[in-house]
Amino acid sequence: MGLDWDDIRRRGEDGIGISQDEALAIVALTDPADVDALLTTADAVRLHHKGRYVNTCGISNAKSGRCPEKCNFCSQSAHFSTAAPAYTVKDADTIVDEARAAFDQGVREFSIVMAGKRIDKEPELAVLEQAFQRIRAETGMQTCASLGLMRKEELQRLKDAGMQSFHHNLETARSYHDQIVESHSYDDEVDAIRNAKELGMYVCSGGIFGMGESWAQRVELALDLRALDVDSIPVNFLNPRPGTPLADKHELQPVDCLKIIALIRLVLPTKDVIVCGGREMNLMDEQQNMFKAGANGVMLGNYLTTAGQAVARDHALMESLGMVIRPPPHQPLPPSVPPAVRSEGTDPARLAELGLVDAPAK
Repeated sequence: MGLDWDDIRRRGEDGIGISQDEALAIVALTDPADVDALLTTADAVRLHHKGRYVNTCGISNAKSGRCPEKCNFCSQSAHFSTAAPAYTVKDADTIVDEARAAFDQGVREFSIVMAGKRIDKEPELAVLEQAFQRIRAETGMQTCASLGLMRKEELQRLKDAGMQSFHHNLETARSYHDQIVESHSYDDEVDAIRNAKELGMYVCSGGIFGMGESWAQRVELALDLRALDVDSIPVNFLNPRPGTPLADKHELQPVDCLKIIALIRLVLPTKDVIVCGGREMNLMDEQQNMFKAGANGVMLGNYLTTAGQAVARDHALMESLGMVIRPPPHQPLPPSVPPAVRSEGTDPARLAELGLVDAPAK
């Protein structure tokens, strides 16, 4: 089908995503001039909704390895023999120290990641509660966690402690999911996302591209994410891990990665699109064009079991493009705030009522 780029841009700026037919036509583009038109359109839609701000996120691998789930891309699965680290839950002090270090490097959303089917044991939940309360109070960063197939009860408890965002990837399209994840279903993934959405949490969900899925299945995943109305889409590109079933899989070219980012932006024009794992080895020199392709965020620092590139390099890239890191969503609490008040949370109205901070602007 013919693509009307002006119309796609106008609809995107109005918050209306492209149709399935348009998405399938976009991913079939190969001519460099057509791909450039795609990126130019995605860039315009990004600028309209997100300006030149970049969402920056970072993670703590707070519980690693020995995971009972069988996800064929994951080096932390107990089903595979890999070199991934294996350890029990870090203490809250260690996680908070990591959050502070990430904040100093420009991270404005910090996610605590724990391996396992779900996190529901009391000692682990207690560590998370302590960490969320302190990260919110001491850094002002947005707080997030990736904790598996979480139920509402535990999510509500963590939300009450200060967890704002819930991360859970669909991983891949429904029609390809059983080729990648063997220990739970696609509907299990969807249920975890819906649990967080129903609690009013900001939900971050995307997938890993380059695992053998077709272009049509990449479109399928994007449309499912739109149907679920997720708030942020992490775009990961497979970095094949030795010892996993996908160890020898490497099928993406840099232009494929840019097309995937643009696809997500134009299907979900108002949402946050964050480029995460595998970007260095898959985008290579085309990392400079990930924002032009429609991304408005990037993960800084290391990933779960692999090293990221130097943070200074990412800062230099953003500066060269005129991009600015989005400010933290909250101000850290002044040192004068007593521990008893810190434990209540960081609601600005409550703190103003106590005379500890200025009243929120009307």
